[in-house]
Amino acid sequence: MRKWYFVCGLVIVVLLNGCSLLNSPKAALNNFSKAVEKNDMKALAKVATPETVQLIATFGSKAQGYAASMVAEKGKVTKVSEKIEGDEAIVTVTYANGDTESYDLVKVDGKWKVHMSMDLGK
Repeated sequence: MRKWYFVCGLVIVVLLNGCSLLNSPKAALNNFSKAVEKNDMKALAKVATPETVQLIATFGSKAQGYAASMVAEKGKVTKVSEKIEGDEAIVTVTYANGDTESYDLVKVDGKWKVHMSMDLGK
């Protein structure tokens, strides 16, 4: 009987941790990248701020091309790290060639969303 309680407890811990991983800045950025690659505006709206969605919509297929060229030029992603401070986060991606890119994310209604702006001061 103790084994059963232990297994149930372990499953609950894994599920709770899994849920928090699904709502992490890293996961949001990963889903953002997939949405941009597929030009899926519905999926994009779930993981990006309205300003970011508008920005991607403005550039349309150029955003898709940029995402593809980054992988071709820089290689595969070798490391992803995140720094969370309250409702803001920065996710830094390191590529095979050593280049890094950082992305700003904000928490909106409890969900992490990528935030990009044309305003270089933000």
